[in-house]
Amino acid sequence: MHSKRQLFTLLASTLLAACGGTGGSESPPPAVCEDTGAVEWTAGTCIDARNEGPFDPGLQVVRLVRESSAVPGEERVLETPIWYPAPRGSGERRADLGGVVDAAPERNAGPFPIVLFSHGSCGYPGQSRFLLPWLATHGFVVVAPPHPGNTLAEYPACGMADAQARSFVERPNDMIFALDAALALGETSGALLEGVLDPDRIAMTGHSFGGLTTYLVAEQDFRIDVAIPMAAATTTTSALTMPSLTLLGEIDATVSNQRIGEAFDRSNAPKLEVTILRTGHFAFSDLCFPSPDCDPPRTLTQDEAHERVRRWVMPFLQATLAGDATFEPFLKPISTDLWTTRTE
Repeated sequence: MHSKRQLFTLLASTLLAACGGTGGSESPPPAVCEDTGAVEWTAGTCIDARNEGPFDPGLQVVRLVRESSAVPGEERVLETPIWYPAPRGSGERRADLGGVVDAAPERNAGPFPIVLFSHGSCGYPGQSRFLLPWLATHGFVVVAPPHPGNTLAEYPACGMADAQARSFVERPNDMIFALDAALALGETSGALLEGVLDPDRIAMTGHSFGGLTTYLVAEQDFRIDVAIPMAAATTTTSALTMPSLTLLGEIDATVSNQRIGEAFDRSNAPKLEVTILRTGHFAFSDLCFPSPDCDPPRTLTQDEAHERVRRWVMPFLQATLAGDATFEPFLKPISTDLWTTRTE
């Protein structure tokens, strides 16, 4: 297990070394392997960050019920998918959520770090299926509750100002409640996820309104070790105090990239910002609505955008949350015709 101080030191040393500074330790030399000619995806290692990991994605959908934060006495039902590492060959994956339902977890390599995910406004827990079960194949437990009143099932009311204002209040507590419930499952004798979750390694991420939720939860819950806001809505005070990866699309027409950059500037180091070129707001979701944000060939196809998102998210989590130094080379800032980066 790794303390917050250890995680902070690891990312800081990686980014300092990349910028010509001195870190607390040197990265191990890369293993010798066949040259794939795809350094953007391998960072000079033998790992192609586009590939699935060694596990199958197990899936358990848990029904959680909590009291509303905005309307005392009213129930909020959170049908929450939890993806987790399972042995290869566990079975057929559920089409809509991309996981093997109730598969026996991988118990020889855990406990595994936890990643909380918050969907966008008028989204749903499985909106980023390209990413969430895929992270489980790489050794992470992903917990993604819905935000009732602000999901696609409630369209178009979900996008109204009153629904969004209420969701601003409800969302952080949805996430914290789901985290508490998942941790309780991990400590329950005989439960499917008994012993699978590591309570000392927790990341928070989300897309759009879920990106704003990432800022809010990271501020309110001391257990969050690292944060990854993606194409985030922001307030004038949004900032992160823990190691962070900020992702945005170059031509996002839905949220303000300038305000995302200002939130990045306010956030504490170590931090890394990646702008994925030729992408808009929906690069971080399976959904692709015809719009300036999703207009191939002017923008990338969803498959092209998704592999770029995965290339940064998984190595960041491996290096900073899982503590795997093998992935440190992936965090070195590099600007190419695929993305631009800045760091501090």
